[in-house]
Amino acid sequence: MPSFRVKRLRLLLGTQRFARLLASGGMILLIASIACVRPMIQEPLLLTETPKPWPSPQPVVPPTPTLDPPRSGVRPDRELYLVQPGDTLTSLAQQFQTTVAAILATNPGVDPQRLMIGQPLWIPLGVQEQGPAGKLIPDSELVYGPAYLDFSISETIRRFGGYLSRYRETVGGRTLSGAEILEEVARNHSVGPRVLLALLEMQSRWVRGEPADERTRLYPMGWERPGYEGLYRQLNWAANRLNDGYYGFKGRHMWTVRFADGRRVRVADGLNTGTVAVQAFLAAVLPPEAWIRAAGPEGFPAIYRALFGEPFRPEPTPLLPPEPIWRLPWGDGELWYFTGGPHGGWGNGAAWGALDFAPPDVNGCAPSRYWVRAVADGVVARTGEGLVVLDTDGDGREETGWVIIYLHIAAEGRIPSGARVRAGDPLGYPSCEGGVADATHVHLARRLNGEWVPIEAGHPFRLGGWEALPSFMLYEGTLVRGGDQKIACACKDELRNGIRAP
Repeated sequence: MPSFRVKRLRLLLGTQRFARLLASGGMILLIASIACVRPMIQEPLLLTETPKPWPSPQPVVPPTPTLDPPRSGVRPDRELYLVQPGDTLTSLAQQFQTTVAAILATNPGVDPQRLMIGQPLWIPLGVQEQGPAGKLIPDSELVYGPAYLDFSISETIRRFGGYLSRYRETVGGRTLSGAEILEEVARNHSVGPRVLLALLEMQSRWVRGEPADERTRLYPMGWERPGYEGLYRQLNWAANRLNDGYYGFKGRHMWTVRFADGRRVRVADGLNTGTVAVQAFLAAVLPPEAWIRAAGPEGFPAIYRALFGEPFRPEPTPLLPPEPIWRLPWGDGELWYFTGGPHGGWGNGAAWGALDFAPPDVNGCAPSRYWVRAVADGVVARTGEGLVVLDTDGDGREETGWVIIYLHIAAEGRIPSGARVRAGDPLGYPSCEGGVADATHVHLARRLNGEWVPIEAGHPFRLGGWEALPSFMLYEGTLVRGGDQKIACACKDELRNGIRAP
């Protein structure tokens, strides 16, 4: 039976630790201990010192006008947290300035000696310090949506003429320019390229100038970790971090910003999600004192305006078309298996709105001869390694309307970009291509106007009459239809997770 575990293990541990695990011969033991795919998560915190006093913030400047509705007065008393490698309740209590007793009281039944990686916990918040209150960007700038319809990445990079305009990197056997790398990463994560360019310029001066030293050449976004050398890995990490801040604050009960040394600070009252995303990125690569400066008027906002002008420019209100009626992504009469409940659409940072399904005919990564099919009418806006992007409004633009992302579609037989399809038409064969997987399956996620759509109250994901229920335990979940239900499982069990298309 396919386990779907190696993909989840590598995403869980990260590339560097995954490689060390393989070298040490520890794979079999850990595969046996992890039941399902998990996303990449943060490095564990080992707090050995008392956190330093929080620096005094700069004087608060009047909030910048924004078209995004603020979250005024939001001061919740607990935060959703997923257990990371190395966590203990003691270290979590120190991070969030609470007590072990308070955590246990908020999470009845939790055994402090048996915490599971990825386990959701509600952590009472004792953190009182607030971060800067100035808005940095509107939400529309953070998301690769309608605000970018007329933006050309290649022309912008060429016009600035810095190191990025001459950069080349080999990625998976492909030699890509800096513009091609930025385009691919921004579209895959659906993160606004102007934001990525402004942060790249802030961290390493790649956009208008030259890297000052070897460190900024290897780690241009400032994430200095082994295995993250080069622009491609740096931008992927940065885009995922931005998404984690954006969707974490918007829908995952994230009310604090975390620094690399383990300190946390509350998100200031009234901030919008795009601003919180940028603050979360900066907190990961800067100490608190530098972070306050970077989030202030002379930091990120000044660099952004120098590159692109005023971020809070008037924009037309995007259309919000009704959600299409999605069919199941396989053929009538076929039995497939529900193998992954709600998880990130692209990386762990994106909204937890993706589902996984496996065909019936193969185990492991053997080729399947069952087609993955279009869940609605549309046009194929883009294809890539393991990727098919289906645009349902027919204009061929990912930035607008409802879009379905298919991952792990084999190159052989994959539909070409630009093809128009009807619901039920074949798109390609499920595989292990694209990302890390040890079992053939298809990953399905939704975007609306560039924004990843979560599976949560108010955003049901219905496929062929089956509705996915929300879950805070990544990859675990339930599909229901009438009185029937199917439970996500890294297995093929017709009664438990088998779904037959009518």
